[in-house]
Amino acid sequence: MSNHIICFSPSGATLGLRILAGEDVFAADWELTQCFGADHESLSDWTKRVFQPGNNLLFIGAAGIAVRAIAPYVREKQSDPAVVVMDEKANWCIPILSGHLGGANLLANKLAKMTGAQAAITTATDVRGVWAVDSWAKQEGLTVANPSGIKEISAGLLQGQTKKLFSEFPISGKLPEGLVFSDAASCDIYIGIHRLTDRKQEPLYLIPAALIAGIGCRKGARREQLDALFEEVLEQNNVWQQAVQKICSIDLKKEEPGLLLFCAEHGILLETYDAETLRNLDGEFTASAFVSQVTGVDNVCERSAMAGSQNGKILISKMAKNGVTAAFVLDEVKISF
Repeated sequence: MSNHIICFSPSGATLGLRILAGEDVFAADWELTQCFGADHESLSDWTKRVFQPGNNLLFIGAAGIAVRAIAPYVREKQSDPAVVVMDEKANWCIPILSGHLGGANLLANKLAKMTGAQAAITTATDVRGVWAVDSWAKQEGLTVANPSGIKEISAGLLQGQTKKLFSEFPISGKLPEGLVFSDAASCDIYIGIHRLTDRKQEPLYLIPAALIAGIGCRKGARREQLDALFEEVLEQNNVWQQAVQKICSIDLKKEEPGLLLFCAEHGILLETYDAETLRNLDGEFTASAFVSQVTGVDNVCERSAMAGSQNGKILISKMAKNGVTAAFVLDEVKISF
């Protein structure tokens, strides 16, 4: 994710710099582009460069400028970035794209609080004070597996219906109005890492990034070999790939081409650890004399997955196929209303 502000006048630049100084609003780095004067990046080039999934875009200027700039690139709500517009005097702060899933509504409210602007939120659930499942999912770091189901949940709540929720993990706080807890068999919203296999009608799946995958492989292992085992383990255990937050391995594999390509194509971060760190981990692991001889540690996949966890436990023990091993650790999950 990256964060970008564009302005079109000195007054807009002043506001942009003021916003950048608000560290409580922007935990991550933001880029300020001044689209005026000599030798500046064009608006079309800037928009093409930054209009990427997960990004935050702030236009300081007329809403019409922003609408025309992003129009060629708008695709679908689950991947479009958050786009917010502010006027130069910080009177209004308007989310115009990806208000819920992209987080534009949350960003607009933060900006408004910081600058004294009025956030102009237009999404129906927010206007009527109804809980918005996609906005809450964004806030809690949950991936929506089937975004087409959001409309049914929101429409039902707007009509006064009760929606049933099931979670594999504890949830703190008070349930929003219109929600009740239920079992997995009858729920409308399912929070967890697993897919249900015995439902005729799919619930809305909200997936926490709760898994760390430990991977071991022989030198020269191809991406296809890694893919085959990874997908087989997930399918056998009915686990969503979106639940995997990172891949961990021993540092001997940090430059392994097949592993790097595998991580890049799945868009998953790779972390590696030295043999001493892995050896010193407490716990019961599936030992291999051959692996110990080659790497200096008796197990790579289980130990590296545990090394990447804050307070986790092994959910799926070592599985092996064609020179590749994989194990999954379930990390601690905190969800709240």
